[in-house]
This record gives sequence, structure tokens and C-alpha cells, in this order.
Amino acid sequence: MPAITVSDFAQLPRVAPLSTHALQRPVLSVTSAPSGYEGEGFPVKRAFAGVDLAALDPFIMMDEMGEVNYAPGEPKGTAWHPHRGFETVTYIMDGTFLHQDSHGGGGRITNGDTQWMTAGAGLLHIETPPESLVLSGG
Repeated sequence: MPAITVSDFAQLPRVAPLSTHALQRPVLSVTSAPSGYEGEGFPVKRAFAGVDLAALDPFIMMDEMGEVNYAPGEPKGTAWHPHRGFETVTYIMDGTFLHQDSHGGGGRITNGDTQWMTAGAGLLHIETPPESLVLSGG
């Protein structure tokens, strides 16, 4: 699925109020996300690192790349890697990334874009900085 851009962030549809029968769950802990590296070496903060999967529903992992200033030749992405049985959502506040998957989906994700990918029974995908960013570092 290609990246989708909305024209006005202030006009997004609102989420319906919770029903009175919704299950309320307490906050189990408040922590800082540990820093690490993903893919070919780009920095991420993984919000739910080390948390029991039973406590994560509906989240499996949530990574933040954050602001990174690269010199020419330094921007990094991932190699082709598998996903299965979950959805991925990529949101780029400021910057540019390219996404491709083995089912033909993908596109440029940039400056406020959101990209959804359904891994379903399994697929391969890759996320890379565009060549112009690698060359310029910008």
C-alpha cells in the first residue's frame, strides 16, 4: 500500500467514545524507552522492550527513530526482513523513508505521511533512506 498524505491534520476523523462496557485496565508502569540500533544501524528507542507480550495487546512493538543528523553516506535503513501476523504502521513527522514489500506495496513516506502494511501470513519488506538523502546526508 502506498503512503497516504492527509491535506489537513486538524480535520482527521474523531475516534468514537468508549462504550460504558469497555474494559478498563490500569497503568502497569511508566518507563523510559531504552535506546538501541535496528536494521543496518539506525538508532531507535523501543518503548515496550522486555515487556511480557501478554501485557502489550494491541501493541507488539513501538519504535521511535527520533531526530538524526547524518553526514553524506551515513543514512541507514534495513535489509529485506520478514514480518508475519501483524500490522505495521509507519508515521514520519519530518524526513523521508522508502518502503517496499514482497506483495508489491510501498512508496515514499515523508513529512506527515502514514504507511500501513498488513503482514498477514507473511511477507518480506525493506525500509531505506532515498538515494538523494544518502548522497547529501541532508
